[in-house]
Amino acid sequence: MVTVSLLALGTVGVMAYTAGHPAPVETGITDEQVSQFRLTPFPVERAIAFADRYARLCANQNPEQAEQRRQAIARLSSSGVDTTCGWDGKGSQVVAYSVWSGYMEPIAEYPQHGYYIGIQVQLTTGALRTLSVPVWVEDLKSGNGMRVIGDVGTLPQPDQATAPAVKDPLQVDSELSGDLQGKLFADFFTSWGSSNGTTLTRYVAPGASNAARVGLRGALESPKVSDVKVLLPKGVSATDGHKWKVDDVTWARVSVQWKTGSAHVTERYRVQIVLTDQGWFVKDIRAGVPDEAGGKAPTS
Repeated sequence: MVTVSLLALGTVGVMAYTAGHPAPVETGITDEQVSQFRLTPFPVERAIAFADRYARLCANQNPEQAEQRRQAIARLSSSGVDTTCGWDGKGSQVVAYSVWSGYMEPIAEYPQHGYYIGIQVQLTTGALRTLSVPVWVEDLKSGNGMRVIGDVGTLPQPDQATAPAVKDPLQVDSELSGDLQGKLFADFFTSWGSSNGTTLTRYVAPGASNAARVGLRGALESPKVSDVKVLLPKGVSATDGHKWKVDDVTWARVSVQWKTGSAHVTERYRVQIVLTDQGWFVKDIRAGVPDEAGGKAPTS
């Protein structure tokens, strides 16, 4: 009984101690990984939306609505913040769109609860600015209790480097490219653009990706395939006379002109194709094609 009593007292003592000193939770995440992957309990998405709303208020400037703008800014900010957002009330400008720039910097005075958030704003004039908005959040778990806790400033735009040319670009099978432009891709893109499931089955391979099987559901219309480049395997030259075999898989780069409303737009696609006993079929499709030449675009 004495032993049991001592054990009980010991257990109570341990519980009393640990109640005020919770054991640390081992997450397996190092401080270096926290920094590398920008891990934080801060409610990033909600704070970005809040900062975006504030940045739009600041960048939209209309003398006839100055008082409404001032009141809206005051509702979102702390008491010492300039409710004009630095505007002298003269001139006007309108925001065309805004988006998070990817910039986030901790506010030293508000550890974990405060961040400077970069919002890229483009005006209807075409002018582009990135505003740094200091946002504080009271409840990190729920994201409630947000305030802009300082005045905004404009950040420099990211530098644009000279893109390198593609190293060792793949060669093109010109004969197969011309053959498939009319025999496969013209009909495939017609069915794919309208998401015609009945006809699509004639052009997609078994096990084809969801993107190849679903299509655009009429978002773009009347496709015209203007250019096809079927890529040869790595290390094969266009002068080698390559012979394709059943089950060979390769990629083709395809230019397609679409009708959208009263206008036309040309887009480019990477289409994965496979050779079967019945011919070539589409296995996957992805949008966008790299520029093999690289170089630097003009800045103005």
